[in-house]
Amino acid sequence: MQKGGLFLIGMTMAVLLTACGNQADKTKTDANASDGDSISITTELNNYTAQNPDVFAWLYVPGTGINYPLAQNVDGDDTYYLTHDCNGMTESDKGGIYIESYNMMDMCDFNTIIHGKTTSDGDMFSELWNFADENYFKEHDQFFIFLPDNTLTYEIYTAYKAPNDNLFLKYDFTDVDSCQQYLKDMKSNWTTKTNIREGWEEGVDPYNFLVSLSTVDANHPDVQWIVVGCLVGDAAGTIDRELDED
Repeated sequence: MQKGGLFLIGMTMAVLLTACGNQADKTKTDANASDGDSISITTELNNYTAQNPDVFAWLYVPGTGINYPLAQNVDGDDTYYLTHDCNGMTESDKGGIYIESYNMMDMCDFNTIIHGKTTSDGDMFSELWNFADENYFKEHDQFFIFLPDNTLTYEIYTAYKAPNDNLFLKYDFTDVDSCQQYLKDMKSNWTTKTNIREGWEEGVDPYNFLVSLSTVDANHPDVQWIVVGCLVGDAAGTIDRELDED
């Protein structure tokens, strides 16, 4: 099995980012959500999953208002949570926080894309735009995804503006070459205004596990803002996958 590269995070600690299969080699960070946050979020997650089978996880970005259940429509309707909240039955212009049917609920894809709206009230994913500010980006360096049996930690390594394309129609995230092309194209969207965390300038490779938080500019629907995190903590050691290298 191959592994991801060795990157310097925040210039203070090295994290070996694991790839396919070799969970014993994963070096976890010391960072974690507080015990109080974890207990509260786990309780909320259990409440949501009990009432809506679409909810499978919880997304928490410390220091922001992004603290929401995460859903995937079990009927395969990728537009459902554009018009419904994560209670599942309530219509809402704000929508919910969700992944499409292209992604798996186990968070083992190369790139899991999480969608949420930018709203006039400044909630849902509106705060993602704050990551355009250099100081804000530096101060908010991680997010967490809580699964029923695991807690995943992601280092936010870049935030950038990109065309509002459906990436799943452009790339095969199960194929090494296609993942590599995606990473190359991602860098082509980087500009002098792009925020990149110190030590991550070279980016990542196809054997890492990414989560992209995406929201669309309401005034310019052809543009999306993306905040990308790379997995650096897998409490249960269950994040694993195979990639097609043919």
